[in-house]
Amino acid sequence: MSIHIEETATVSETPRTGEVRSVARAGLLLNAVVDAPQGLSLTELAGATELNISTVHRLLRTLCSEGLLCRDAVSERFLPGPVLMRLARRSLSSAGLPEAADALRALVDATGETSSLGVRRAEEMVVLLTTPSSEPFRYNGQPGLRQPLGTSAMGLAVLAFGPRPLEDVAREWGDRLPGHADASSVLYGELLTTQFRGFAVVDDPAATGLRAVAAPVMTDGRVRTAVEVQGPTARLEGERLEHAAAALREAALQLQDLPVSLALIEG
Repeated sequence: MSIHIEETATVSETPRTGEVRSVARAGLLLNAVVDAPQGLSLTELAGATELNISTVHRLLRTLCSEGLLCRDAVSERFLPGPVLMRLARRSLSSAGLPEAADALRALVDATGETSSLGVRRAEEMVVLLTTPSSEPFRYNGQPGLRQPLGTSAMGLAVLAFGPRPLEDVAREWGDRLPGHADASSVLYGELLTTQFRGFAVVDDPAATGLRAVAAPVMTDGRVRTAVEVQGPTARLEGERLEHAAAALREAALQLQDLPVSLALIEG
Protein backbone atom coordinates (compact mmCIF):
# COMPACT_ATOMS: atom_id res chain seq x y z
CA MET A 1 0.00 0.00 0.00
CA SER A 2 1.36 3.41 -0.94
CA ILE A 3 -0.10 6.74 0.09
CA HIS A 4 1.25 10.01 -1.23
CA ILE A 5 1.38 12.74 1.39
CA GLU A 6 1.62 16.35 0.29
CA GLU A 7 4.45 18.13 2.13
CA THR A 8 2.95 21.60 1.56
CA ALA A 9 0.36 21.38 4.32
CA THR A 10 -0.22 24.37 6.56
CA VAL A 11 0.77 24.30 10.21
CA SER A 12 -2.81 23.48 11.25
CA GLU A 13 -2.85 20.51 8.86
CA THR A 14 0.51 19.04 9.95
CA PRO A 15 -0.81 16.91 12.84
CA ARG A 16 -3.45 15.41 10.57
CA THR A 17 -0.82 14.65 7.93
CA GLY A 18 1.28 12.87 10.56
CA GLU A 19 -1.76 10.90 11.72
CA VAL A 20 -2.53 9.77 8.16
CA ARG A 21 1.09 8.71 7.68
CA SER A 22 0.99 6.70 10.91
CA VAL A 23 -2.22 4.97 9.86
CA ALA A 24 -0.69 4.09 6.50
CA ARG A 25 2.40 2.68 8.17
CA ALA A 26 0.31 0.71 10.65
CA GLY A 27 -1.59 -0.69 7.68
CA LEU A 28 1.67 -1.88 6.15
CA LEU A 29 2.55 -3.71 9.36
CA LEU A 30 -0.89 -5.32 9.64
CA ASN A 31 -0.74 -6.50 6.04
CA ALA A 32 2.72 -7.97 6.53
CA VAL A 33 1.69 -9.90 9.65
CA VAL A 34 -1.54 -11.22 8.09
CA ASP A 35 0.41 -12.52 5.08
CA ALA A 36 2.92 -14.39 7.28
CA PRO A 37 1.35 -17.56 8.77
CA GLN A 38 4.19 -17.98 11.30
CA GLY A 39 4.29 -14.31 12.23
CA LEU A 40 7.20 -11.89 11.83
CA SER A 41 9.86 -10.52 14.13
CA LEU A 42 10.57 -6.84 14.66
CA THR A 43 13.54 -6.98 12.27
CA GLU A 44 11.57 -8.90 9.66
CA LEU A 45 8.72 -6.40 9.83
CA ALA A 46 11.13 -3.51 9.38
CA GLY A 47 12.59 -5.23 6.32
CA ALA A 48 9.20 -6.16 4.86
CA THR A 49 7.79 -2.64 5.21
CA GLU A 50 11.03 -0.72 4.58
CA LEU A 51 10.42 1.30 7.74
CA ASN A 52 13.11 2.01 10.31
CA ILE A 53 13.29 -0.11 13.46
CA SER A 54 12.32 2.67 15.86
CA THR A 55 9.17 3.54 13.85
CA VAL A 56 8.18 -0.11 13.61
CA HIS A 57 8.76 -0.66 17.34
CA ARG A 58 6.61 2.35 18.25
CA LEU A 59 3.75 1.32 15.95
CA LEU A 60 3.88 -2.30 17.08
CA ARG A 61 3.60 -1.23 20.70
CA THR A 62 0.42 0.71 19.87
CA LEU A 63 -1.06 -2.07 17.72
CA CYS A 64 -0.44 -4.62 20.47
CA SER A 65 -1.91 -2.39 23.18
CA GLU A 66 -5.09 -2.04 21.08
CA GLY A 67 -5.34 -5.80 20.49
CA LEU A 68 -4.78 -5.64 16.75
CA LEU A 69 -1.52 -7.57 17.08
CA CYS A 70 0.08 -9.70 19.78
CA ARG A 71 3.60 -10.94 20.42
CA ASP A 72 4.41 -14.60 20.99
CA ALA A 73 6.38 -14.85 24.23
CA VAL A 74 8.52 -17.73 22.98
CA SER A 75 9.33 -16.85 19.37
CA GLU A 76 8.95 -13.07 19.87
CA ARG A 77 7.11 -12.96 16.56
CA PHE A 78 4.13 -10.71 16.01
CA LEU A 79 0.79 -12.34 15.18
CA PRO A 80 -2.80 -11.17 14.62
CA GLY A 81 -4.29 -10.06 17.93
CA PRO A 82 -7.76 -10.74 19.39
CA VAL A 83 -9.36 -7.59 18.00
CA LEU A 84 -8.07 -8.29 14.48
CA MET A 85 -9.26 -11.90 14.75
CA ARG A 86 -12.71 -10.73 15.85
CA LEU A 87 -12.89 -8.33 12.92
CA ALA A 88 -11.86 -11.13 10.59
CA ARG A 89 -14.57 -13.46 11.91
CA ARG A 90 -17.24 -10.81 11.43
CA SER A 91 -15.99 -10.06 7.93
CA LEU A 92 -15.96 -13.74 6.98
CA SER A 93 -19.44 -14.28 8.37
CA SER A 94 -20.88 -11.35 6.41
CA ALA A 95 -19.04 -12.56 3.31
CA GLY A 96 -20.85 -15.89 3.31
CA LEU A 97 -18.04 -18.05 4.67
CA PRO A 98 -20.32 -20.26 6.82
CA GLU A 99 -22.34 -21.13 3.70
CA ALA A 100 -19.12 -21.72 1.76
CA ALA A 101 -17.85 -24.06 4.50
CA ASP A 102 -21.10 -26.03 4.32
CA ALA A 103 -20.74 -26.38 0.54
CA LEU A 104 -17.16 -27.62 0.91
CA ARG A 105 -18.18 -30.18 3.52
CA ALA A 106 -20.91 -31.46 1.21
CA LEU A 107 -18.34 -31.69 -1.58
CA VAL A 108 -16.03 -33.80 0.60
CA ASP A 109 -18.95 -36.07 1.47
CA ALA A 110 -19.83 -36.47 -2.22
CA THR A 111 -16.33 -37.08 -3.56
CA GLY A 112 -14.28 -38.31 -0.61
CA GLU A 113 -11.55 -35.81 -1.52
CA THR A 114 -10.25 -32.61 0.03
CA SER A 115 -12.16 -29.56 -1.19
CA SER A 116 -11.05 -25.94 -1.42
CA LEU A 117 -12.41 -22.53 -2.33
CA GLY A 118 -10.12 -20.02 -4.02
CA VAL A 119 -10.41 -16.41 -5.12
CA ARG A 120 -8.41 -14.49 -7.68
CA ARG A 121 -6.07 -11.80 -6.45
CA ALA A 122 -4.23 -10.06 -9.27
CA GLU A 123 -2.30 -12.79 -11.13
CA GLU A 124 -2.75 -15.53 -8.52
CA MET A 125 -5.38 -17.77 -7.03
CA VAL A 126 -5.46 -17.67 -3.24
CA VAL A 127 -6.83 -20.69 -1.39
CA LEU A 128 -9.30 -19.18 1.03
CA LEU A 129 -10.90 -22.18 2.70
CA THR A 130 -10.15 -25.92 2.77
CA THR A 131 -12.02 -28.92 4.13
CA PRO A 132 -9.84 -32.04 4.33
CA SER A 133 -10.81 -35.53 3.24
CA SER A 134 -11.18 -38.25 5.85
CA GLU A 135 -9.22 -40.71 3.70
CA PRO A 136 -5.92 -41.86 5.26
CA PHE A 137 -4.09 -41.07 2.01
CA ARG A 138 -5.17 -37.58 1.09
CA TYR A 139 -4.18 -34.04 0.17
CA ASN A 140 -4.45 -31.97 3.35
CA GLY A 141 -5.02 -28.57 1.75
CA GLN A 142 -3.24 -25.30 2.42
CA PRO A 143 -5.41 -22.25 3.21
CA GLY A 144 -3.51 -19.15 2.16
CA LEU A 145 -1.61 -20.96 -0.59
CA ARG A 146 -1.00 -18.78 -3.63
CA GLN A 147 -0.91 -20.38 -7.09
CA PRO A 148 -0.29 -18.82 -10.52
CA LEU A 149 -3.45 -18.55 -12.58
CA GLY A 150 -1.99 -20.40 -15.56
CA THR A 151 -0.79 -23.52 -13.75
CA SER A 152 -3.52 -24.34 -11.22
CA ALA A 153 -6.89 -26.01 -11.76
CA MET A 154 -8.76 -23.15 -10.08
CA GLY A 155 -6.76 -20.64 -12.09
CA LEU A 156 -7.59 -22.38 -15.38
CA ALA A 157 -11.28 -22.47 -14.43
CA VAL A 158 -11.25 -18.72 -13.79
CA LEU A 159 -9.31 -17.90 -16.96
CA ALA A 160 -11.40 -20.19 -19.18
CA PHE A 161 -14.66 -18.55 -18.15
CA GLY A 162 -13.43 -14.96 -18.00
CA PRO A 163 -14.55 -12.19 -20.35
CA ARG A 164 -11.44 -12.14 -22.57
CA PRO A 165 -10.97 -14.23 -25.76
CA LEU A 166 -9.11 -17.44 -24.97
CA GLU A 167 -6.50 -16.72 -27.65
CA ASP A 168 -5.54 -13.50 -25.86
CA VAL A 169 -5.47 -15.23 -22.48
CA ALA A 170 -3.29 -18.05 -23.77
CA ARG A 171 -0.91 -15.64 -25.45
CA GLU A 172 -0.49 -13.57 -22.29
CA TRP A 173 -0.12 -16.44 -19.85
CA GLY A 174 1.72 -18.85 -22.13
CA ASP A 175 4.77 -16.59 -22.14
CA ARG A 176 5.00 -17.01 -18.36
CA LEU A 177 4.85 -20.81 -18.28
CA PRO A 178 8.11 -22.76 -18.05
CA GLY A 179 9.02 -25.93 -19.86
CA HIS A 180 7.26 -25.57 -23.22
CA ALA A 181 8.45 -23.74 -26.32
CA ASP A 182 4.81 -23.70 -27.50
CA ALA A 183 3.36 -22.99 -24.06
CA SER A 184 0.75 -20.60 -25.46
CA SER A 185 -0.64 -23.31 -27.76
CA VAL A 186 -0.66 -25.86 -24.94
CA LEU A 187 -2.45 -23.44 -22.63
CA TYR A 188 -4.96 -22.52 -25.33
CA GLY A 189 -5.83 -26.19 -25.71
CA GLU A 190 -6.26 -26.60 -21.96
CA LEU A 191 -8.50 -23.53 -21.78
CA LEU A 192 -10.66 -24.78 -24.65
CA THR A 193 -10.99 -28.18 -23.01
CA THR A 194 -11.87 -26.59 -19.67
CA GLN A 195 -14.50 -24.40 -21.28
CA PHE A 196 -15.99 -27.35 -23.19
CA ARG A 197 -16.13 -29.69 -20.19
CA GLY A 198 -17.05 -27.04 -17.63
CA PHE A 199 -14.21 -27.95 -15.30
CA ALA A 200 -10.40 -27.96 -15.25
CA VAL A 201 -8.09 -30.88 -14.52
CA VAL A 202 -4.44 -30.39 -13.52
CA ASP A 203 -1.95 -33.04 -12.45
CA ASP A 204 0.54 -31.52 -10.03
CA PRO A 205 4.04 -31.68 -11.59
CA ALA A 206 5.63 -31.25 -8.17
CA ALA A 207 3.68 -34.07 -6.51
CA THR A 208 3.41 -37.20 -8.64
CA GLY A 209 0.00 -38.80 -8.44
CA LEU A 210 -1.85 -35.71 -7.17
CA ARG A 211 -4.71 -34.34 -9.25
CA ALA A 212 -6.85 -31.21 -8.89
CA VAL A 213 -10.27 -30.74 -10.48
CA ALA A 214 -11.91 -27.31 -10.34
CA ALA A 215 -15.07 -25.58 -11.48
CA PRO A 216 -15.75 -21.84 -11.86
CA VAL A 217 -18.08 -19.98 -9.52
CA MET A 218 -20.11 -17.02 -10.78
CA THR A 219 -20.29 -14.04 -8.44
CA ASP A 220 -21.86 -10.72 -9.37
CA GLY A 221 -21.76 -11.67 -13.05
CA ARG A 222 -18.04 -12.46 -13.01
CA VAL A 223 -15.92 -15.54 -12.55
CA ARG A 224 -13.18 -14.73 -10.05
CA THR A 225 -13.84 -17.59 -7.67
CA ALA A 226 -13.43 -21.35 -8.13
CA VAL A 227 -14.10 -24.51 -6.14
CA GLU A 228 -11.80 -27.52 -6.27
CA VAL A 229 -11.20 -31.07 -5.11
CA GLN A 230 -7.74 -32.59 -4.85
CA GLY A 231 -6.66 -36.16 -4.29
CA PRO A 232 -4.77 -39.11 -5.76
CA THR A 233 -5.05 -39.33 -9.54
CA ALA A 234 -6.24 -42.93 -9.28
CA ARG A 235 -9.32 -41.72 -7.38
CA LEU A 236 -10.07 -38.90 -9.83
CA GLU A 237 -10.27 -40.54 -13.23
CA GLY A 238 -12.90 -42.30 -15.31
CA GLU A 239 -16.33 -42.44 -13.73
CA ARG A 240 -15.03 -41.03 -10.47
CA LEU A 241 -13.75 -37.96 -12.32
CA GLU A 242 -17.16 -37.42 -13.90
CA HIS A 243 -18.81 -37.89 -10.50
CA ALA A 244 -16.45 -35.33 -8.96
CA ALA A 245 -17.15 -32.90 -11.80
CA ALA A 246 -20.90 -33.19 -11.22
CA ALA A 247 -20.40 -32.60 -7.50
CA LEU A 248 -18.24 -29.56 -8.27
CA ARG A 249 -20.90 -28.09 -10.53
CA GLU A 250 -23.46 -28.54 -7.73
CA ALA A 251 -21.13 -26.88 -5.23
CA ALA A 252 -20.50 -24.01 -7.66
CA LEU A 253 -24.25 -23.40 -7.87
CA GLN A 254 -24.50 -23.33 -4.07
CA LEU A 255 -21.63 -20.85 -3.90
CA GLN A 256 -22.95 -18.70 -6.74
CA ASP A 257 -23.47 -15.05 -5.83
CA LEU A 258 -22.23 -15.42 -2.27
CA PRO A 259 -20.45 -12.14 -1.44
CA VAL A 260 -17.29 -14.00 -0.43
CA SER A 261 -15.29 -13.08 -3.53
CA LEU A 262 -16.49 -9.48 -3.52
CA ALA A 263 -15.27 -9.08 0.05
CA LEU A 264 -11.89 -10.69 -0.44
CA ILE A 265 -10.66 -10.10 -3.99
CA GLU A 266 -9.03 -7.09 -5.55
CA GLY A 267 -10.83 -5.24 -8.28
